[in-house]
Amino acid sequence: MNGFVENVDKSLKIAYRIYGSGDEVIIGFHGFGHPKEDFSPISEHIPQHQRLIAIDVPGHGDSFFHPKREKNDPITKQEWKDLILQICKKEKVKAFHLCGYSLGGRMSLVTLEVLPEMVLSATLFSPDGLMKSTLYKFGNENWAGKKLLHFALDHSRYAVNVVTLLGKLRFVPMTKVNFVKYQLENHDRLSKVKTVWSALSLCWPDFDKIFNNHFQLKKIVIAFGKHDPIIPPSHGKVLETYKKKYPVYIELLPLGHRTLKKEGIEYLKNLDYWPPSSS
Repeated sequence: MNGFVENVDKSLKIAYRIYGSGDEVIIGFHGFGHPKEDFSPISEHIPQHQRLIAIDVPGHGDSFFHPKREKNDPITKQEWKDLILQICKKEKVKAFHLCGYSLGGRMSLVTLEVLPEMVLSATLFSPDGLMKSTLYKFGNENWAGKKLLHFALDHSRYAVNVVTLLGKLRFVPMTKVNFVKYQLENHDRLSKVKTVWSALSLCWPDFDKIFNNHFQLKKIVIAFGKHDPIIPPSHGKVLETYKKKYPVYIELLPLGHRTLKKEGIEYLKNLDYWPPSSS
């Protein structure tokens, strides 16, 4: 079953799809460049007592973020909270588990921050949001950087040439050069980059708030791909301090960046981390 919610002025719409019919709920957020249907094969690993609400992150699938907001009016955490609450009200959800992959991992952490009283657990696969790269900070938190970023996205051919040169000079790893080229050399993917980069620039998790406000959170499980060149396991170091006091479990999967798939699920099953539970 499909559904959607939107804000008052209809400049932001969040679409979702429901898999299963159980009472216990998992809310899932896909990775960059993927739609909510990315969870279709994962739904086969959802037990009967659970149901999965897979959400299209803004800039993807059937969700909508108005172009007029792209440069100067990003989504706020309060706005995100209100939309998730709308979904919960519409689907009669009182509490839920979180599951997020890559970009969806970041949105899971933001959801955990703004709705701590509703989150039972979080299972994150190769999650974005643990660290901000220097490039991201420059492009989103610096006036000149923002101008340069928008110019680069509007003139992507030049941006690709510059990144390629930086790779040849060994200022940027070639794995990341290839990732950037893959995103910018296709019109649809470039459009997603523009929307996501601007729309979600304020949606970064605050870990002090997350761990100081957790009301019923039982555990956070984070699965990194051992061979991931995009979000390497070293990003998990930011959680070392919190691991000493809170139930944070970090696992290394024998995979690359693509950890939300059958092999990743099976790996967590063997560790009793899947399906998500409150125990």
